Amino acid sequence: MLLKYIVSNFMSIGHPVEFSMLPASEDVERNLVNVIDTKAGKWKVLKRGGLFGPNASGKTTFMKSLHFAKKFILSGRESGKGTGINQFRGDIEELHGKSLFQFMFYLEGEVYEYGFAIGTRQVYEEWLMILTEKGFQPLFARQTSEEGKTQIEIESRFAEEGSKERNLAEVLKDSIGEKQKNQLFLYKMYDNGVKRVECIFEWFKRIKIIFPKSKVQGLSLHMGKNDDFREFVSENLRNMDTGVVHISVFSDTMEFREVVEKLDISTELVNQIEDMKNGVLNLRGRYFIFGEGEKQQTVMVQIKFEHMLNGRAVQFNVEEESDGTQRLLDLLPILFDIGKNSTDIFFVDEIDRSLHTKLSQYLLREFLGGKEENLNQIVFTAHDVNLINLEEFGQDEIWFVEKDNDGESHFRPLSDFDMQKGQDALKAYLNGRFGAVPLIRGKN
Repeated sequence: MLLKYIVSNFMSIGHPVEFSMLPASEDVERNLVNVIDTKAGKWKVLKRGGLFGPNASGKTTFMKSLHFAKKFILSGRESGKGTGINQFRGDIEELHGKSLFQFMFYLEGEVYEYGFAIGTRQVYEEWLMILTEKGFQPLFARQTSEEGKTQIEIESRFAEEGSKERNLAEVLKDSIGEKQKNQLFLYKMYDNGVKRVECIFEWFKRIKIIFPKSKVQGLSLHMGKNDDFREFVSENLRNMDTGVVHISVFSDTMEFREVVEKLDISTELVNQIEDMKNGVLNLRGRYFIFGEGEKQQTVMVQIKFEHMLNGRAVQFNVEEESDGTQRLLDLLPILFDIGKNSTDIFFVDEIDRSLHTKLSQYLLREFLGGKEENLNQIVFTAHDVNLINLEEFGQDEIWFVEKDNDGESHFRPLSDFDMQKGQDALKAYLNGRFGAVPLIRGKN
């Protein structure tokens, strides 16, 4: 589970901002939290968190910072290349050109903190810590000296001296030379089989980031293989009054030439496909599966949505469905996953996009309905102010995002404000009490 996330010097985020899933008050409804056992006692951790604010306030920047950090951790960088960081354009001298990404999380009964600081060309700092009865203690720590030399200290609590794990880690730390200063030590250890960091790496893999235009990969293929999943999505689309009464998955074998003519594929893409020995291609909601020796015989897999029109069943393709229905196809897999004892963490940008308020509320309410032992979490951004409802959310779950006059994004939870019992949070927000509302200026 994510406990805290700190980021600085990324796009519209300048000075460090902290987002926390640890409630500020002990007085929080039981269904909103999971209780975890740590070396420092029992901690309550929120299952949901929502970010609200005007357009261009920094909500999507927050999501993009997570996407960048995840990719940087899991994919590494080619030796000698830049880090690819998109830093705050304003001049903040005290940040020294460094961007910070720091995660505190709960994993397999332990609390870890992992973070790194990077510039445009290299990693300056990196650390992995674990919570003990005496507080956080380092497993390894990386620093860059004033002379530009990389120094990494590996502690015995990471692996005992003389052990295979420790020896391999020591060899790897010495191999980070001038051309590898843009690489994370965590990635280097995982890539070379150091088992001690495998669980840490897998935790970052379980972070799922969903942007409005990033469709669920392999949706039709997944539905074709999993009848339970297909029926789950069908049932929810029926219940949500989308007009869809049933979903089917069809496959058809055709010549590759026919695929090219039917979908008007560019010559460049045709050449790329012919150069591949096997693969899966997604074009306009349809998946085309081809393999070595089968380039002329391609299997097309697509979803069909059945509606009842004038008493008869009519089928539609995914691109013919409404934006709202297509958005639900992005989000319903989340609800399916939480019923399967997964521990994924979902970050959803603009969860309310193309959805009625009641549908957004239903999805977020259903997220709490998973099995009690589930450790899933969802963090979302939204423009629909009707979701700012203390009958649906706790104060710790609601965050406000706004920019100051210097163009920096700032984050603040609703729990920072003194709310009286029964007070209308939406009305107070629209009246500007919490900030994070658009300031519309009149014409000169």
